Order: sequence, then structure tokens, then C-alpha cells
Amino acid sequence: MDETLKNIEKIFRISSSPNELFDSFEEALKHRISDIQMYKILLGNPALSSDEVKMYSEKLIKEFPQGSIETMMWTGKIFENQKENLQSLEDSLRYYQRAFFENPTNETALLQIFNLYNYDFDSPLNNKIIDFVESSVVTIDRKSSVYYKLAEHFKQKNQINKAARYLALAEKSAERERD
Repeated sequence: MDETLKNIEKIFRISSSPNELFDSFEEALKHRISDIQMYKILLGNPALSSDEVKMYSEKLIKEFPQGSIETMMWTGKIFENQKENLQSLEDSLRYYQRAFFENPTNETALLQIFNLYNYDFDSPLNNKIIDFVESSVVTIDRKSSVYYKLAEHFKQKNQINKAARYLALAEKSAERERD
């Protein structure tokens, strides 16, 4: 099994053949290899198309639900790194949102979503990002980090009243979180 694992990892790492990657993925599933770190190598392989990344991610989420949040976050990160492609950023947002909904008390996905915001030009995605974060922050346990991020965002957008409101909420939340 150890040799099989090494061979699969090597293929995930260096292969540029979609067929070889698919066959190795199937082999990994057949052996019930549940190490999400190994699948991250596959998902990050530049030979994969966006549709292939989604296909593999969805299969991993289904096969290994215990690693679904990590898979969603990694997939979101892969699409986030394609900043020049608006569709990829939309895909990234969807994966981060799904990760958030899997654990709506954790702030990690909301903080990642902020990385998708483009301050260089206005797009409908920017509005989706802020609307989602503002409406979702109420469910998380450690709100201060997201409130600070919102305060910083609105300060940068020169919306001083909103920035001040979120800064006050951040400080009040930080006090509660210290207790």
C-alpha cells in the first residue's frame, strides 16, 4: 500500500495527462485513501481544467464528508488564485460559502471571502461578498476578527459611519471573547 500511495502522489504531483490523473484518482478512491493533503496536490495540479477541479472536489466531498470543509476551502483557494477570471472568483465564493454553511460558527471562510474583493474595479461580485459577510457574521462565535475586517473595508471605501459602527462592534466583541 505504501508504494501505491507514493505512486499516486507522484502522478498527482507531476502528471499533465488528464486520463492518468483520473485513473490515479480512481485508484486512490478504490484504496479508500482519505488523506485530504494528498488530494490537495491533485486539485492544485495546473493541468486540470476548472470543470475537472470541481468534479474531483465534489467527488471528494461526497466520498470523505469528514474532510469536506477542508476540501471546499482548498477548492475556493484554487479558484481565488485565478483573480483575472471573474468566473473563477465566483466559483471561489461559492466554495467558501459552502464551507461556511458546513460550520456557520467559524469565521475562517468569511475571512477568506474578503480576499476575493477587488478594490481596483467595482463588480457585482464585490457586492455579493460584502452582503454575504455582513449577513453571516451574526452566526459566528468569534465575531471580532470579521468586524475588524468590515471596519477596515468600509474605511478603505471611505464610508466612515459604517467603518465606525463595525469598529465599535469589533471592540465590543473582542472584549466578550477575552472573558
